[in-house]
Amino acid sequence: MSHDEAVGQALQLCRSRGYECQLKDARRTSKDVWKVRLDAYTGDARGHLHADYHAYTRELLKVDERVRRRKGEWDDDGHGHVRRRGHSRHDD
Repeated sequence: MSHDEAVGQALQLCRSRGYECQLKDARRTSKDVWKVRLDAYTGDARGHLHADYHAYTRELLKVDERVRRRKGEWDDDGHGHVRRRGHSRHDD
């Protein structure tokens, strides 16, 4: 697996999850593993997606995805309704 192939697969993985993606770093370790780090964002959510690939088998070994909304917002009812600080977390 080449550098470009590892980056391409990681970008495809990131975009398949609905994120806009930008390469941050890609390197091959001494254990024949490509570690690709991407900045990931969508709307008001920002974070990263890190993907590890085996250099010879091209197998996806590990994914670390951490994309969160801006500080101060949360989805407390599980239906996409965002409440800001100061509001009750319980429906009255």
